[in-house]
Amino acid sequence: MKVYTKIIIDKNNNVLEEKYFNYKGSISFCGIHYDFKSTRSAKLMEKQAKREKKLAERKAKRLAKEGPKKDEKKVPTIDASKPITLDFLTNPDKE
Repeated sequence: MKVYTKIIIDKNNNVLEEKYFNYKGSISFCGIHYDFKSTRSAKLMEKQAKREKKLAERKAKRLAKEGPKKDEKKVPTIDASKPITLDFLTNPDKE
């Protein structure tokens, strides 16, 4: 098993210099093992964050495209407890 003490790599991932020594002890049979279950929660969190970021960008883009929302004018409704008269229907100065 190689135990590296120094590795120099250029920007194209070419090894320029490496210093190591060979180790043949009992620990050389051990290693770091990952399985799917140990990294599943981290992957799910990254995926959720990516999804939320994409939705936020879409929403911001849509709002920028539509412009600010304008308040709609409220149409007054007729009160059901009052009787409808001819004066009520034809008076132009009514509120």
